[in-house]
Amino acid sequence: MRLPYHFSNTVFGQPLTRIKWVKECPDAAQLGVLMKSVLSLLCLWLCLTQSVRAWNAEGHMVGTQIAYNHLTPSVKAQCDALIATPVVYATSINNTFVTASVWADDLKSSTNAWNNWHFINIPFSLDGTPTNGFVPGAFDVVQAIRANIAVLQNPSATQSNRAFHLRQLLHFVTDMQQPLHCTTAMSAATPNGDAGGNGFGLTGGWGNLHSLWDSGGYNLTDSLTRPLSVTSQNILNNKAAVIEANHPYNYSANVGIVADPMAWAIEGVGLAQTVCYSNITRNTTPSAGYLTTASTLTDQRMAVSGQRLADLLNTILGTNAVTLTAVMHTNNNFKFSWYGLSGRNYQVQWKQNLSDPTWNNLTNIVPTANQSASFTEPLNQARRFYRVVQ
Repeated sequence: MRLPYHFSNTVFGQPLTRIKWVKECPDAAQLGVLMKSVLSLLCLWLCLTQSVRAWNAEGHMVGTQIAYNHLTPSVKAQCDALIATPVVYATSINNTFVTASVWADDLKSSTNAWNNWHFINIPFSLDGTPTNGFVPGAFDVVQAIRANIAVLQNPSATQSNRAFHLRQLLHFVTDMQQPLHCTTAMSAATPNGDAGGNGFGLTGGWGNLHSLWDSGGYNLTDSLTRPLSVTSQNILNNKAAVIEANHPYNYSANVGIVADPMAWAIEGVGLAQTVCYSNITRNTTPSAGYLTTASTLTDQRMAVSGQRLADLLNTILGTNAVTLTAVMHTNNNFKFSWYGLSGRNYQVQWKQNLSDPTWNNLTNIVPTANQSASFTEPLNQARRFYRVVQ
């Protein structure tokens, strides 16, 4: 989430507009640390007056429920084991795959280590105000997701470290599908940016544009208490099922490729420009039509968050068949390429006839990043069949 833009105080050297909070307020014993009195008072004020979060808990849980429905059995078992691994601030309210998607909001900003990991400020102008002077933050959600992926792909990472980063990943991937987590709108009213709509005030009880979109217009009532009761889980399952029916997706089409979260951010900026900031005026009450649009797009974005999260986890935690992306013959060389995952060991093998009983090893290729991998060999062989295995 982002706090309302009108705060100007700083805590730990960070503007309060960039400190992350949640609606629930665990006590100090749950947090394991003593909060400074100013933080406790501000947290209490926020808990009593508004629910301004990155989506809200329901939005995160709908997206992760959709993803969980489409994890392979092996990946699902890995995720369940990581979520069961003790990490800081893990409690009964975030101890399942679905409820763990809210864990990053449960941290309460007791430290500023992860406050700016929930959004990225890509500027655009509402009225021609120049954007070239905007200075982005040193860290953002795109970098956070890349860091999460790197740890989960690292075979040397400890179980607790992987558990920590999986919980972050669940939250940040769903965060990014809320368009206002991808941008800051610059204008004469907010020449330094409006912090993803936090500085775009609204009337009618909404507070600001970011708050409206965190609640999906009127889509997300956030009535699902954690831990999830049987009734709440049924409500969640039904909502996920309706969204999936409205937004069908081929969950095998993109497995094996790690998407670039920056592409998601750019997509979010486009949606912010064409939808979120369209047909609405600062310091007015949103129309019924605007709220309907927000609700409809929220359903689509929750569907996308589940689809992208499932693709990502099934790719980085699964063992997937290699799909060739290019085969070419140049300068008397034969070359083929595929999308290689960081740290994976790809064995290139050959045999002269497909009926031969065994494959012969040629070489191992271990990509250092999620990028194209390739193998090249001179065309001086009578005949060879090749394959790449993990």
